[in-house]
Amino acid sequence: MKKRKLPVFAIIAVALIFLGGIYLNSDIYITHQVNTKVNRVIQAGNTKELKRISNDKTTYKFLISLSNSTRCKDTSDFQGGTNKNAYYVTTLNKQKIGVHMYKASLFNWRIKYVEKQ
Repeated sequence: MKKRKLPVFAIIAVALIFLGGIYLNSDIYITHQVNTKVNRVIQAGNTKELKRISNDKTTYKFLISLSNSTRCKDTSDFQGGTNKNAYYVTTLNKQKIGVHMYKASLFNWRIKYVEKQ
């Protein structure tokens, strides 16, 4: 009985690692990262960080005018880019925002810049 448990456990572990890798490289995960990163920046209200990620003055003014409780809605699927740079569109306060992300590490995406559309 014990001899069977080890191979079964090994197969399950390999399957979970494989499925985890697929998820972490999927559009679902990156969309989640877009929402999380944008929401955190807005919630923090750090004007220095908002200025850094803003593509232009209009976007910056829009971002600082948002309430700390504003959250992303209707985030799109991958709209373009490469496997290291990705473009998504989300909605903040009924305004479409383009979000350019870059891959900072194996599983971590960061905001390159945002632009008001």
